[in-house]
Amino acid sequence: MTSDPATTADRVLNLFNAAGQTEYHGEQVSQLEHALQAAHLAGEDGGDEQEIIAALLHDIGHIWPVEGRQVTSVGVVEHDEVGAQALRELGFSDDVADIVSGHVAAKRYLVATDKDYASKLSDVSVESLRLQGGPMSAGEVQDFTRSPNWQSMVRVRTWDDRAKTPGANVPGLESYRELITAHLSRQQGGD
Repeated sequence: MTSDPATTADRVLNLFNAAGQTEYHGEQVSQLEHALQAAHLAGEDGGDEQEIIAALLHDIGHIWPVEGRQVTSVGVVEHDEVGAQALRELGFSDDVADIVSGHVAAKRYLVATDKDYASKLSDVSVESLRLQGGPMSAGEVQDFTRSPNWQSMVRVRTWDDRAKTPGANVPGLESYRELITAHLSRQQGGD
């Protein structure tokens, strides 16, 4: 169920302002700092609108209020799917939701296809990888690369991995309000 784009943007930004200050599951940054750093990296690396929004919101499933959600030491189980579903319900594009849904699979893909990737993961990411199924099989790699958004999923994953710097100086959450509102407006045919 969607509402006015500005109201939805407020809801998302307020959620991050409220819950985003919580610890990012064993990392040295908060949920909000991690999200802002990922979005900033996306913009710096030439990400498109959907990649920047997906980078900002890729872990919304960790803070989205869901009754009975299962939480481990490394976060909400299936936070990628919880987040993607929430974004679809809020009126974000299917592409943004798919990228968010695929950012965990992208980690599994990179571990399977890049021999140096796993050595760069934080201890928390190594533990979550184990819980998420470990490296993809050859068949899973083939299936993953059939997704029209697989390259964006991988890009968001790399920004996710790099977005863990304590005290990084990046633009604040408010700087994404217009981007989110315009995106939601286009999804409703308002532009």
